[in-house]
Amino acid sequence: MLLTISTEHHPATDLGFLLHKHPDRFQSFNLSFGQAHVFYPEVTEDSCTACLLLDVDPVGMVRRKGRNQSFLLGHYVNDRPYVSSSFMSVAISQVFGTAMGGRCKDRPEL
Repeated sequence: MLLTISTEHHPATDLGFLLHKHPDRFQSFNLSFGQAHVFYPEVTEDSCTACLLLDVDPVGMVRRKGRNQSFLLGHYVNDRPYVSSSFMSVAISQVFGTAMGGRCKDRPEL
């Protein structure tokens, strides 16, 4: 699943400050169900786009230690890979949590 956030506000590179993610770096974050990746495919003074790519690992979820082994059918019947909107909500919260606070310590005027 891919979430894109774009702006044409001048200077558009302020989006990196607002999201607390550097536009020149590809960043990965480990989540309990896979990984989230943040990257910027377009960064100019006139336009900037940030992407959050969610990489769900359904095999890893089934094989994870600590699962209840009494439900053996769970290896074959599993709806978790199909609830990507819930996973995306968790990824947004964990990856952009500081941005959702609404404060930018480096640029408080934003």
